[in-house]
Amino acid sequence: MKIRTTTIVGACLLAFGTAGCTNNQGVNTATGAVIGGVLGNQVGSGQGKTAATIAGAAAGGVIGSRQ
Repeated sequence: MKIRTTTIVGACLLAFGTAGCTNNQGVNTATGAVIGGVLGNQVGSGQGKTAATIAGAAAGGVIGSRQ
């Protein structure tokens, strides 16, 4: 439950943090990171779940920044 709450809070912070962006790269990066983090959170358990969430967010951010 803690990771899910953290993911939701992180998603909200990223959404509000990129609200003033004039280019789409920041929004795409944030969106990719949130989606990747949520998908990564669905994998594994315990410490592996935390690592998967972080890796998913990082990968999603990189992919989103290239769009």
